[in-house]
Amino acid sequence: MRKPQIHLLAMSPFVLGYLLDRAMMKLGWHGAIITLFSALFYLYWFFAGRLSAKWTKSKTESILAGNSFAIVSFALVMFQLAQGQFSSGVLGVGPQMFFLPAIVMAARVQNILMFFTPVRTLWSLYIIAFVLVLAVHHAGFLHARRTSPTV
Repeated sequence: MRKPQIHLLAMSPFVLGYLLDRAMMKLGWHGAIITLFSALFYLYWFFAGRLSAKWTKSKTESILAGNSFAIVSFALVMFQLAQGQFSSGVLGVGPQMFFLPAIVMAARVQNILMFFTPVRTLWSLYIIAFVLVLAVHHAGFLHARRTSPTV
């Protein structure tokens, strides 16, 4: 496994989230622009999953290495939600930045699920975002393994 490359790739949503946050605050991005950014993020994450197929030996290794920061960020977000408040430090803001590009599409999925459950919560929004991030990365991994016999 190429550890530095896959860990840098796994950390990249922090940077993308920060850039999206700055664009929303400084440039006034909203609506369709951030929806497009979110869709492009999922496309990017799909290709990150494809790359992890080349850099890892097994499906489990790909999921754990490629989504290591997603797993830690999700745990930190859930902990903060259980406390009832988000911290203003790096451990509070970082996980929110990680999921910021993913949240818009997760909200769209949550709106579809509202047909079945009438309650919207931050809990469910972050759970949906986490599951989508894992699923898209894994789909990229599987696509690479199926289409490239040498991977």
